[in-house]
Amino acid sequence: MTFFLLPISLGRSVAHLNHYKNIIFVFGLAACVDNKEGVSTQKCSAERDCEKKKKKMEIGFLGLGIMGKAMALNLLHSGFKVTVWNRTLSKCDEFVEHGASIGETPAAVVKKCKYTIAMLSDPAAALSVVFDKDGVLEQISKGKGYIDMSTVDADTSAKISEAIVSKGGQFLEAPVSGSKKPAEDGQLIILAAGDEALYKESLPMFDVLGKKSFFLGKVGNGARMKLVVNMIMGSMMNAFSEGLTLASKSGLDPHTLLDVLDLGAIANPMFKMKGPSMIKNNYSPAFPLKHQQKDMRLALALGDEHALSMPIAAASNEAFKKARSMGLGDLDFSAVYETLKDLEH
Repeated sequence: MTFFLLPISLGRSVAHLNHYKNIIFVFGLAACVDNKEGVSTQKCSAERDCEKKKKKMEIGFLGLGIMGKAMALNLLHSGFKVTVWNRTLSKCDEFVEHGASIGETPAAVVKKCKYTIAMLSDPAAALSVVFDKDGVLEQISKGKGYIDMSTVDADTSAKISEAIVSKGGQFLEAPVSGSKKPAEDGQLIILAAGDEALYKESLPMFDVLGKKSFFLGKVGNGARMKLVVNMIMGSMMNAFSEGLTLASKSGLDPHTLLDVLDLGAIANPMFKMKGPSMIKNNYSPAFPLKHQQKDMRLALALGDEHALSMPIAAASNEAFKKARSMGLGDLDFSAVYETLKDLEH
């Protein structure tokens, strides 16, 4: 609904406003609803249609880790009917308080729901949920869509797609760029590829989960784009860690370094958000380091397919592997900073 607030005196004629259908007077202001073209009526109608669609959409959600939990809760809070499953089934209990149903197996979720989203940790988990006993493949059929939002390689995505389509289902890969906070805030970037019709049908869900969705064409392109993005992010984190260490070793205040970076050409949200926590040795996981290292490994494998030398990414991968060997895999990926401290001793 569009409002125009116009200052008028209490005794003033409003004949000059007669082309508006509704005028509401509030404390000497005229709030005019422009209905000349049916704008507000159309918008209200569209909003009602959207709410009806949400209530009709039965969505399954597989995987309730750091990302999946936030995403499933956003769908519930936005009015969607959601049935959840997690390998550790007890993690589903808290979702019932928010209106969710629980599926005992991935197959049970798919049987109940027209659309099923998966948000799983790695390629092995993504394949297991589809192909194992009581998996997705047992119940997927014509008229059902499977949307895998996990970060996997293109080959894994292609295997899942082929299996889903062979059963008559629709498949969409839709990995996301963003970690815990963007997931909680519904500010993810969604990198979709595969069945375009399913992509369009999924937009009401994606609008809740993210700030922007991209359709990238054939299956595999979403996975490739996500790996490129995370390869850049991992390399940047290593350079940032080295910079913080060099500043400290040179007698400079690392907080001042953060201020300088934030004002310059390489200012970015990751440095601004992660820097203060890293200085305090606080690595509460928003994106676990073990998953970042997995993505670096997959990105390097993608580079191998094209005989592309990526020495910076390779060195960064080694740093994340070092961090995992130090027992830091479950901490935030910014804990790679600790590998440089380890070298000081």
